[in-house]
Amino acid sequence: MNKDPKRIEIKVKGIVQGVGFRPAMSKQAVAMGLTGKICNTRDSVHIEIQGNELVVQQYIDNFYNFIPANAVISSFSYNSLPIEHEDEFTIVESTDSGPTRFSIPPDLAICHLCRKEFYDPDNRRYLYPFISCGDCGPRYTYMKDMPYDRSNTSMTEFPLCKKCLDEYNDPSDRRYHIEGFSCPECGPVITQFDETIDVLLKGGIAAIKGLGGYHIACSAIDYNAVQRLRDRKKRPGKPFAIMFKSIESAKEYVNLYPGEEKLLLSKESPIVIVKKRDNTDIAINVAPDNWYLGIMIPYTPLHQLILDRVNIPLIMTSANISGDPLIIDDAKAAKELSNIADIFLIHNREIYKRADDSISYIYNGDEINIRMGRGKMPYPIKLPIVSEKKILSVGGELKSNISIVSDDNLVTSNHIGDLGAPDTFNHFTETVNEMLNFYSVKPDAVIADMHPDYESTYFAKDYCNEKNIKLYQIQHHFAHFLSCYFENELKRIAAGIIFDGTGYGTDGTIWGGEILVGDINSFTRHGRLSLFHLPGGEKAIIEPWRILAGLLSEDQFFDVCSWVDKSILENIQKIAYNEKFSPLTSSAGRLFDSAGALLGFKRNVSYEAEAAIYLEMLAMKSDSEDIIPYTIKQENQLTELDTSLLIKELCNRKKEGLELHNLSKIFHNSLSSGIVNIAAKICSQNNIDKILLSGGVFQNRIMLKEVEKRLESIGLKVFINKRIPTNDAGISAGQAIYGVYNA
Repeated sequence: MNKDPKRIEIKVKGIVQGVGFRPAMSKQAVAMGLTGKICNTRDSVHIEIQGNELVVQQYIDNFYNFIPANAVISSFSYNSLPIEHEDEFTIVESTDSGPTRFSIPPDLAICHLCRKEFYDPDNRRYLYPFISCGDCGPRYTYMKDMPYDRSNTSMTEFPLCKKCLDEYNDPSDRRYHIEGFSCPECGPVITQFDETIDVLLKGGIAAIKGLGGYHIACSAIDYNAVQRLRDRKKRPGKPFAIMFKSIESAKEYVNLYPGEEKLLLSKESPIVIVKKRDNTDIAINVAPDNWYLGIMIPYTPLHQLILDRVNIPLIMTSANISGDPLIIDDAKAAKELSNIADIFLIHNREIYKRADDSISYIYNGDEINIRMGRGKMPYPIKLPIVSEKKILSVGGELKSNISIVSDDNLVTSNHIGDLGAPDTFNHFTETVNEMLNFYSVKPDAVIADMHPDYESTYFAKDYCNEKNIKLYQIQHHFAHFLSCYFENELKRIAAGIIFDGTGYGTDGTIWGGEILVGDINSFTRHGRLSLFHLPGGEKAIIEPWRILAGLLSEDQFFDVCSWVDKSILENIQKIAYNEKFSPLTSSAGRLFDSAGALLGFKRNVSYEAEAAIYLEMLAMKSDSEDIIPYTIKQENQLTELDTSLLIKELCNRKKEGLELHNLSKIFHNSLSSGIVNIAAKICSQNNIDKILLSGGVFQNRIMLKEVEKRLESIGLKVFINKRIPTNDAGISAGQAIYGVYNA
């Protein structure tokens, strides 16, 4: 055996701080008889190991077998160093070196070991609402800066007590050199716990300070409590998320499949969209006219403590005024939530960064992300190339977030929201500054949407003028295309069906039902839904019955919308084909809205895609495979599906007495069949065998399933968004990818 000594320096980048990496690697080095040291830097972990040459090599060769479960390594390198005189392996003080910090750990749901301690009456952390360890607890939301040390978190206000300090310094303890833990003697405290439980059990509403912001909570089985919350929060119809105390409790109310259960129990522990069971006690106004519920289980010990005590499912929704960002500040919560909450359950650990709950669902066994928030963001994506420029992409207007690129790293911010609200736009600008500073990035280029009236576009133009840097504006649906193209690692030309609400087109019209052909650099538009009018412009988004004026004959329009005041109908009819007041669009989202209005959606839209979701829920009651014969035509070198004919025939069949749920399913079938017919011709003409599906409409499970099934049946390979959301939350990532390859 070779006994020659050797010293090696190892540099590791990725999610390697805040996940128990240093203690795990230290314990392994000691177990192998090696000396040396390990420390955090601003963007990495540095390890020096010394000992027998063969043992040192074994440490390197088996490195990935030693790392803790939550670590993600993006870069691993090592080199030789001169031998030093030392007799132990130590964890040393962190250094502040490193220009960028693409290593921020996300928040982690309570782990099984902490949960076991939490329920152990003999453990000193029994029922302690802030129990944590190297495998769980807050990270991103309570961090001021990197490297990940206690002094750079809000836990710096809570010095370790003697018992905790002993655990911190004991190599045999599972909290050895873990930065953020505490106990009832030295950690944060909560106030008004018993009083909050009493209010919740009596049908009241509570504001609860959690991990990445405040939640508003009330009983999910009390119709009156839910209605009070809707009235106070000014949220008339949008579904609320529910928290159950356990998987077993959730199964009493919803149908859970193994993939959904696994996702709920994961370290990210997002809200998971699942099917409701029939005839449960869940109040019908939790998710009106919806077959699905967004559910979660406690991901912090505080939430577990609350759910165990009330022993009923609770609404757990973001604490904000509709459209505004999540509240994290105690004083702001007390002021702005006073008209919503009857009581406040707070703690004295400061929240530094917002994190809305992530939202996902399972499709064909895979997780599909709808919103990337707590536990998932900010999370770096490793690029296959090193970007020549540092990129800032500012996303769209709805479901806003931003992305930045430096070298071969792309990272997207947490969910920001809809930029129409002043506070949300302020949060957007704060996020831009915070992320650029946090990651030490000075952009060489900014990528924005083409829409001239997006707040993000205004910001990008002003920012580029101020910094004297290049602005690139790319088409909205091409950004959707690129998000899916990149995620699925496509290399050659591909087709894409991009269906969403609205996006500003290269021709100045409103797009939303497009078939594109392109690659990482550029695209051409080959097909679309035929153009139709939006009477009153944006008013048609709120009052979708208006859209029918541009799709039906006058008699049909007046008949279908007879519940609307006749004088209003007459005024709408007069402007229906005047482009000044009724702009043209090819929007699939608006087409769904019109079909929803035709089939019984008579109220104003109170949240995005409400009419379309109503239509989807109707269709879920039907197994019809019928199709309305459709017309495909050529217009301005584009292949079009005639949407007017589709809606007119749907109206005729409704008049004949067909049931609404069957009509809704027929609409889905017909639109799917028609657009696949067009896509097949385009793929054939361009010798393409790969097609991607992106845009918010493909959150509709029926539409996704029908289109995917029909495309695969004709031999096309279908790709969808999974990790990057298919809705507008994926726009900034698509923009960033454009910047990497084209800026």
